[in-house]
Amino acid sequence: MTALTAGQRLPLATLGVGTSFTVQVNCTLGGTDITAFGLKDGKLSDDRYMVFFNQPKSPEGALALTAQGVDTAFSVNLAALPADITEVYFTATHDTTPVGQAGALSVSLGSATFDVKPHLKAEKAVMLVRLYRHQGDWRLATVAQGFDGGLDALVRHFGGEVAEAAAPAAAPAPTPVNLKKERQRVLLEKAEREQPQLVSLIKAASVSLEKRGLDDARYRVKLVLDISGSMYDEYRSGSVQALAERALALAARLDDDGEVEVYLFGVRAQRKGAMSLGNVGGFVQRMNIELEGGTHYSPVMTMVREDARKEGHDLPTLVLFITDGGSSNRPAVEKQMIEASSEPIFWKFMGIEAGRVDFDFLEKLDDLKGRRVDNADFFRVPAPIRIPDGELFELLVNELDSWQRDAKQQGILR
Repeated sequence: MTALTAGQRLPLATLGVGTSFTVQVNCTLGGTDITAFGLKDGKLSDDRYMVFFNQPKSPEGALALTAQGVDTAFSVNLAALPADITEVYFTATHDTTPVGQAGALSVSLGSATFDVKPHLKAEKAVMLVRLYRHQGDWRLATVAQGFDGGLDALVRHFGGEVAEAAAPAAAPAPTPVNLKKERQRVLLEKAEREQPQLVSLIKAASVSLEKRGLDDARYRVKLVLDISGSMYDEYRSGSVQALAERALALAARLDDDGEVEVYLFGVRAQRKGAMSLGNVGGFVQRMNIELEGGTHYSPVMTMVREDARKEGHDLPTLVLFITDGGSSNRPAVEKQMIEASSEPIFWKFMGIEAGRVDFDFLEKLDDLKGRRVDNADFFRVPAPIRIPDGELFELLVNELDSWQRDAKQQGILR
């Protein structure tokens, strides 16, 4: 069996399963409820897709509880799930005792096992693993995130309703749960446990977003990194890793998953997978980058746009595009920017100024004519990169609010 770690995201095909398989949860803490939640865009919009001891299968049987006890099992048929069910969470909850007090708590799927117990402290409600659609395929994410409260708290977390016990007429109504703020709180708690150095960055990103009225905004965040040879010093010094961590801090405030899809470009374009709280430490070094002898924006822009279309338009995309020079084949890039101005994507270009650098082309993209809306912003920073975090986040979200307003007026955003 392959041992998984928290924060991993991998295609189900790599685990040796097809569209029908079994998810098994081993938990030795008596009284623990194991539940599967089928969600639409992050919400339990249909409570028939909450599968647990009191409702052992979904309407069409695609999710079914088949065994209970120390070893709880669910049968899963992804092909039978409705198309609007975009993710499935498997969870563990206990009404009185922290789930982490279990002698053992693990999830098995195909050829892999995820030991959840080492990642828990005092949580009574824990999201164990998540299945989700990604570019037309299904993937597994190891989560191990939780918060105080039992099953009721978890249902509210996913946007469902919980019947309240009768209360005296004079009693105040319960405070509605803000699903986005609750998820952000969970992410912040995870950062405090696993990546404490990021907590101050996440808070700084929050301040910049709130200043622009974007405190409730939701975006997918993508990080695009230049790997031309002239970037050597920035990679060697750790500046690119530091920028990646700041991109992740911004994603923790904008994206429910708190992850960043990473792309590289030089002569060609490359996808490098998702960066998350679970793997951010040393992420750039682990990419084993080989620098290239050219700078071509267009191939990676095509790749980002294709991926955004496959992921769907339920969320807009914020692209953090970092480079230290201009692009070859500039007419192709201008054409891309004009076409992309009708898509829910905002491009933030950051130029690293080392020596005699010509950023005239990036400045032209910032003010490019012929676009449906202004879908880009550009700023420059001197090398070595020593800009204060508060100032950097202000620059990273500059014009995002005005683009969001204009894109809604033009019908680009819902």
